[in-house]
Amino acid sequence: MAKRIKLKDRIAQNESLCKSDDYQKALDLAESGKFNEALDALKNFQDSSPKNAELLNDIGAILHCMHRSHEAIEYFLKANNLQPRSAEILWNLSETYLAEDQPQKAAELFDEMQDLGILNAEVLTRTSEKLVNAGNLQLAVDTLKKSLEISPDQPRIHEMIETISSQIKNKNSD
Repeated sequence: MAKRIKLKDRIAQNESLCKSDDYQKALDLAESGKFNEALDALKNFQDSSPKNAELLNDIGAILHCMHRSHEAIEYFLKANNLQPRSAEILWNLSETYLAEDQPQKAAELFDEMQDLGILNAEVLTRTSEKLVNAGNLQLAVDTLKKSLEISPDQPRIHEMIETISSQIKNKNSD
């Protein structure tokens, strides 16, 4: 019972942190493009709340906006471990993997994203394009097929599947 109370207290503390005026000011700084100031302000909160998934996600988002996506991934992974199945965290993580040219890692999140209702044809198409560029043709085709499951009326996707499939056949016949 004591652990449950501590967990409840920690959750309440985390929620009150993210609703505080100072925390909101940090987010406002980020919204106005003052990313360094916002990052410094949020990192100050990290000392008192190192296991706050929302805080870690917000830090990751700011790092991503600063084109420091490699660092952002670490924050999103920590946030995801603390709060699994968060649509916002998973979306941010997938976008950051794509920004870092890690489409296979983004694709690994798609089943969970689909379960949460946040997977869409656009992110699948962008991922497949990066998979083609990385030489992972079969996963690119599979990703495009998933896109068609979500949104069947995409003539361009059918063409892409045909083109990539013929590349796979040519590669296998060599």
